Amino acid sequence: MPQLDISTYLTQIFWVLVTFITFWMIMDHIIIPKISETIEARKRKYDDYIMKAEEINKKALATLERYEETLTAAKLQATEQIKANEEDLQKMIEKREEEINQQLKVKIAEHEETLIRDRTATMLKIEELSEIAAATIIKQLDLKTITETDIKQISKQKE
Repeated sequence: MPQLDISTYLTQIFWVLVTFITFWMIMDHIIIPKISETIEARKRKYDDYIMKAEEINKKALATLERYEETLTAAKLQATEQIKANEEDLQKMIEKREEEINQQLKVKIAEHEETLIRDRTATMLKIEELSEIAAATIIKQLDLKTITETDIKQISKQKE
């Protein structure tokens, strides 16, 4: 085997060194700088993405804060509007109740007057009918001493 021959050791070492140094130089001057550039480009790209993400996050947080402020203000305004509407509605209800009470008082007074008139008319009719009934009874009993005038006088005395 030629590689194990001692006389070829020096040339083998020389070519191993030349090959190693050549590969070393190629790696050091060409391949490693390209890999470093690629890594740096990726790092810059990731840093840009992170910065953009942070900016977007800041904008989102600011938007969220504005949204919450707007929502709080809207809730407050809605609450105030509801209170105002409730007060207006309560006033309107009270006014309407007062109007209805006034109308009821008028209607009750009218009906009471009608009832009094009807009662009076009914009482007069009852008196007339009782006088007629008394007169009829007296005629049937054939009492000539009591006249219709006497019955009317007796009936008026009881009032």
